[in-house]
Amino acid sequence: ADCAFLCGETETLQHLFFQCLFSSMVWREVLLMCNIVRPLLSWADEVLWMSTHARGSAFHHIVRRLAFAATVYHLWIERNRRCFKNMFLPYQEIIRLVKQDVSGKL
Repeated sequence: ADCAFLCGETETLQHLFFQCLFSSMVWREVLLMCNIVRPLLSWADEVLWMSTHARGSAFHHIVRRLAFAATVYHLWIERNRRCFKNMFLPYQEIIRLVKQDVSGKL
């Protein structure tokens, strides 16, 4: 099963979130919007990092949780759109959708 984001790699959970060039561009930009500057981590480490750095009710923690959930959601939707509808959105549009969802929830 090749990656739906057409990078030429095999699709795995770890690859899809966030080792693929497409998803890593989205995630890196979302992290920057959350004022987080750090290297991208493996899926398990990203989940662990978020669970420890987005805990609590502080505004920036809420934003981080929403941003993480929206990014995973929209990347999965884009993957399915590409697989089942043969439709492709650019990574900038995924970022816009994530930003729209986060601001809508806030």
